[in-house]
Amino acid sequence: MSQDLTGTVLAGRYRVLRQLGAGGMGTVYLGEHTTIGKKLAIKVLDREVAKRPDLRERFLREARSTSLISHPNVIEISDFGDTPDGSVFFVMEYLEGEDLRVLLKREKRVPWPRVRHLIVQVCRALGAAHAAGVVHRDMKPDNCFRVARGGDPDFIKVLDFGIAKAQNDELGLTKTGMIFGTARYMSPEQAMGNSNDPRVDIYAVGIIMYELLCGRVPFKGKNFGEVLTKHMYNAPKPPRARVPEAGIPAEAEAIVLKALQKDPALRFGSMAELIGAIEAVGTGAGAVAVVNEGLHAPDASAAMSFQGRSVPPSGASSSGLMTAPPVSVAGAPPPAGSLRGLWLGLGGLGIAAATVAIVLLGSRSPVEEAAAPDEPVVAAPAPVAVAPTDAAAQAQPAASPTPAAAPARIHFETNVRARVIDAKDGGIRGYSDDEGGIEFPLSEQAVALRLEAEGYETLQIEVIPNRGEKSFSYELAPAKAGKRPSKRSQAKPKAGDANTAPVFDDDDSDLKNPFK
Repeated sequence: MSQDLTGTVLAGRYRVLRQLGAGGMGTVYLGEHTTIGKKLAIKVLDREVAKRPDLRERFLREARSTSLISHPNVIEISDFGDTPDGSVFFVMEYLEGEDLRVLLKREKRVPWPRVRHLIVQVCRALGAAHAAGVVHRDMKPDNCFRVARGGDPDFIKVLDFGIAKAQNDELGLTKTGMIFGTARYMSPEQAMGNSNDPRVDIYAVGIIMYELLCGRVPFKGKNFGEVLTKHMYNAPKPPRARVPEAGIPAEAEAIVLKALQKDPALRFGSMAELIGAIEAVGTGAGAVAVVNEGLHAPDASAAMSFQGRSVPPSGASSSGLMTAPPVSVAGAPPPAGSLRGLWLGLGGLGIAAATVAIVLLGSRSPVEEAAAPDEPVVAAPAPVAVAPTDAAAQAQPAASPTPAAAPARIHFETNVRARVIDAKDGGIRGYSDDEGGIEFPLSEQAVALRLEAEGYETLQIEVIPNRGEKSFSYELAPAKAGKRPSKRSQAKPKAGDANTAPVFDDDDSDLKNPFK
């Protein structure tokens, strides 16, 4: 690690006052200009990392690119140079405020009028970046910094335009198979290394909007692969269905869902288009069209296409049919960014079918790596089929086993997040907000369950898992005064139950807030 530079004067004009934050690849300091006394933030690349010429050049190249983005909602980078210990640094404006992650933790949810004001600024910043040829690739609440400026307490500055994350490229971010981004905000096409299309930022902004409005991201999981699979194949639960009490306008919901389309061609074409839709909410212009893509995990050898109909926001009437163009044609190579190519690329990640490893970057122990699913990963090569050498085996291939019946998947809609408990053995089957529902073996026999939530009466229910997909809606009543409410200790997870594994923590930034 680099030495502490506190007290050092860099480039003859920047005095380092104290450390603000540190990450795996560098440190951010509070500094001041020695002549004019202006407070600044100074980001320094770790000395050992700086020994790699490619990483050193990437750090400076990204700093140069960001300095070309001239926009009031983009953090200003004003200078860069060398440190006494052989590393490099760049100077950026010092901000006093908080990022949107902190705002979310305090407020839980943000009302639409405020979300509109925040997100329009984010979009303007990203639009300026795209115009300068810069794609952020790692947008999330942590990189949206809120300051008070010009009488506006919610003035936004967008941070880290590929700078901090680019430093993590110890294997080369542009190499084939590299996944770049943060899992919960990553677009499907980013999974195969296609992160240079500005529409990846539109998808991430859609996730941020969803999180601000609903108080949670649309897709959670126990590990990187599970979250990535949900981004690829799960439709997000509409915001108004997730938080009906939030009063989200139907037009705003449609904007979020359009930004989150799996096929980039179905999203907004630019940040300007997204801004226009946001500003039109409440003007009577009507909701934007959202296509039901009807995705299924495909055969890796088959082409994949999107076909769907226009889906109005929840509670609104259908606006007619709309078919998306196919992404690829059978027998032809997939176009760049197609989800068929994504599926083939992810075959090496072990997502859904292939049995290969995910290698997490970094110097942590295996246990720590398993607990940090939002790190960049490198996909191992897909396994190669080897022809059998036994002539008899070639002549008489083994008969294909009879496929097992697919389990039933039951979705539970509740007014509060509830544990779904097996009434027979007390094990947790899952939670009412599990995105993909809860699996049960196909059966005509009723399964007795309990729905439990802290502060609410336990609800006894029965379901019959006799077909592939079923949905049930329940309302838990608040616990009566003097009566002991449901507690987590009443239910014990089943051993090995995948549904009981914790989702990963919301704080996934490599570098803690450097402006506190």
